[in-house]
Amino acid sequence: MEDIEDLLVGSGGAPPGFRLPVPASVGVNPKKKNNKRQPNLPKNHAIQSSLSGLLSPKIPGTESDSEYMAGQLSAFGYGLSNNPEEADLWLINTCTVKSPSQSAMDTLISKCRSAKKPLVVAGCVPQGSRDLKELEGVSVVGVQQIDRVVEVVEETLKGHEVRLLNRKTLPALDLPKVRKNKFVEILPINVGCLGACTYCKTKHARGHLGSYTIDSLVARVKTVVTDGVKEIWLSSEDTGAYGRDIGANLPMLLKAIVAELPSDGSTMLRVGMTNPPYILEHLKEIADVLCHPCVYSFLHVPVQSGSDRVLSVSCFEPLSLSLSHTHTHTWFFSYDEWCAGNETGVHCK
Repeated sequence: MEDIEDLLVGSGGAPPGFRLPVPASVGVNPKKKNNKRQPNLPKNHAIQSSLSGLLSPKIPGTESDSEYMAGQLSAFGYGLSNNPEEADLWLINTCTVKSPSQSAMDTLISKCRSAKKPLVVAGCVPQGSRDLKELEGVSVVGVQQIDRVVEVVEETLKGHEVRLLNRKTLPALDLPKVRKNKFVEILPINVGCLGACTYCKTKHARGHLGSYTIDSLVARVKTVVTDGVKEIWLSSEDTGAYGRDIGANLPMLLKAIVAELPSDGSTMLRVGMTNPPYILEHLKEIADVLCHPCVYSFLHVPVQSGSDRVLSVSCFEPLSLSLSHTHTHTWFFSYDEWCAGNETGVHCK
C-alpha cells in the first residue's frame, strides 16, 4: 500500500510536497468493523507505550524516538500505561540491526492481535521492510515521521490503517518528550550513516547521513541542562561521521556542547557509538575532549571483526588499513596516559 501522503482520496495523487490534512488522510485503507469509538475521541485513552521498556529495544537512538513519541502523545492528553491489558492501543517501536530484533517485533504483534488491540508499529523495521507480511493491516510510522505519531494514533483508534513512511526533513529536537530516566537526555546528533555494511539493516532503514546543525544541538543542550538533566548521551548510527554532510565535524560539535555544560560537573556528556574510519581523522581532538572533567572517558568503537577478509566481504574498511598498520587488528585507547601528556596514549598492537 502507498503512503497516505502520496494519495488524495478521489484523485490521481498529491502534487509533490503536498501534506495531507488528517481528514483527507483517512480512507486510504479503512477497516470495516463495529467500532464503538466515535470520531471525536476523548484524549484519556491509555496507550501501551514503547516507553514502558517492554515494546522498545534498548538502543539509545530508538529509545530517544520512543521518548519523543510518548511526549507528544502525553501532551495531547493520552495516558501511558505499563499494563498491556488496560491499554486502548499498543505502540511498538522497533530496531532492525539484525534479525532477532525483527523476531521480537513479530512476537509482540502476534500478542497484540491475540489481545485484539489497535496497533501502531514505528521505527526501523517498517521503514526498511514495509512489505512484511506481519505488517499487513497495521498502522506504521517511519523513522522520520515520529512528529506525526498523534495523527497516526488518532486514526488507528478510529479503525483506520495509516502508513507514514516517506522520508522528509529531520524531526525537530524540541518536540515534547517523556524521558524513561528523567535525569538522562538521549540526544540524536544525526541519522543514517555513510557505510554500506552487508551485515547491517540499519542503513536501509535510516538512510544516508543527515546531521542536525551545531546550533540546534547546542540549543537543546541548554534546554535540558535547565531542566535538571544529569547526563546527556549523544546518539547516532556513527558519531564519527557527524557533520560531513553540513560542513561540520564531531570535534566542533563536542567543543560547542562542552562550553555549555555546568563547570561543577553536575551534567556529564557521553559520546555514542562510532565506526573506526571517520573517528580516526579526529583522534587527538576527540581524546582531548574526553579528558574534560564534564565528559565521560568513554568511546564505543565496534571493530566488528579481527579479520581483514571478513571486513572486506562485509563492505567494511579493513581495520589494518584504517590504522595504517599492515598487520594490526586490535586497538584500544588509554585516556589516562593521554591526559597526562603522553601522546602514546593511543595504542595499537
